[in-house]
Amino acid sequence: MGDIARHLSERHTDVGNYSVSIDEEGGVATFLLFDLSGAIAGYQQYRPAADKAKKNHPREGRYFTYKSPGRHAVFGMESWSWSDPLYLVEGVFDCVRLHNLGLSAIATLSNDPRPLRSWLWTTGRRLHAICDAGVAGQKLAKFAHRHVTCTEKDLGAMTNAEVEATVRMFC
Repeated sequence: MGDIARHLSERHTDVGNYSVSIDEEGGVATFLLFDLSGAIAGYQQYRPAADKAKKNHPREGRYFTYKSPGRHAVFGMESWSWSDPLYLVEGVFDCVRLHNLGLSAIATLSNDPRPLRSWLWTTGRRLHAICDAGVAGQKLAKFAHRHVTCTEKDLGAMTNAEVEATVRMFC
């Protein structure tokens, strides 16, 4: 197992469950993003060794997200089910943690999920948001019937017990 694959495993991500390509030489994992119909609508690159300060830079940023113009692209459609509720989170690794619990979840991959508003409401499902602290989390919370804000750390950085405790807050 290479460094990137090992890193993803340490972040609780079973790459066999997702549409992801790993470039060990380039130090990047690329996750495909899909729309509600299941069509590819973009991708997110993740470079764990890159500087987080380079926001959405295609070659230097830790994260780079591309969404096809005019398309609604989210991460997590591989685990999509029509079970209720649908959990909304900001990032890939937050979403993976919920999938590992068997929950239906998508990552909006944006600091402003407003373009997804009509798409989300047409699902006819209860929407539960697990938000990071800050402005992006406050925006995501507005799109859910119920929400929890994580103030200490986000889902992707939590222990399994902490993730389960966060989800239980909706019960």
